Amino acid sequence: MKKPDIGQELLLLLLLLLPMVYLGVIWPSLPATIPTNFNIEGVPERVGLKSDFLLLMIFLFLTNLMLYFLFRYIPHVEEPTLSIEPLKILQAKYYRIRFQIHIYLAVFTSVIIFMVSQGRPFVMERWVFPGVGVLIVGIGFYLRRLQPNYFVGVRTPWTLKSTDIWRQTHQMAGTLWISAGAASVIAGFFMPVVPGVFLLIFLGAILAALPYIYSYRLFNTDKG
Repeated sequence: MKKPDIGQELLLLLLLLLPMVYLGVIWPSLPATIPTNFNIEGVPERVGLKSDFLLLMIFLFLTNLMLYFLFRYIPHVEEPTLSIEPLKILQAKYYRIRFQIHIYLAVFTSVIIFMVSQGRPFVMERWVFPGVGVLIVGIGFYLRRLQPNYFVGVRTPWTLKSTDIWRQTHQMAGTLWISAGAASVIAGFFMPVVPGVFLLIFLGAILAALPYIYSYRLFNTDKG
C-alpha cells in the first residue's frame, strides 16, 4: 500500500486538534457557569456548567477523531495495482473529501467555543447535536452514491470482492447514516447534554458496526 502523504495527514490532524488547543488557551478565562438560553430581553433563563461544555467539546473531538480513522485506516486493505497517475487522481479526490469533513468540524467547533467565550446567546445542545447530525446526513447521502474504491467508504474484504455487495452495503449504510443524522438533529431540540452525548456515542458505534456486519452477511448469503 502506498504510504500516505505525511504533510497532508499532519494537516488533517492539525485541523482535528486546533479547536481543543483553542479551548485550552481560553479555558482559564471561561466562567464556572455558562448561560445557555436567553429570553427576548437578554436575561439568561438557563445556566449550564463549565463541565457540561467541556463534555460537548470532547465529544466533538472524538467524533472528528473517529471520522479520521474511519476514512483513513479502518479497515486496512491492500490497494489494487494501479499506474501512478490514476492512483494519484483517486488519492487526491478522496483526500479532498476527508479535508472537507475535518474543516467543517474544526470551524463548527471553533465557532461554538468563540460564542461561549464572548457570552453570546447560546443553547449548547441545540447547536452541537444538530451540527453533527447535518454532517452525518451529508455523509449518508454521499455513501449511497459512492462507487467501489480502496480509499473511502465501507471497505471490508467482502465489499471489495463484489460490486453488488458494495452497492447493497452502501445503500444500507447511507440510509442508516441519514436516519441517524436526522435523529441527532431532532434530539438536539429535546435532549439534555449528557444523555445526548451518550446517545450519539452509541449511534456512532452502530454506524461503524452494522455496515461491516451487513457486508459479511451478504457475502455469506451469496456463497449459499
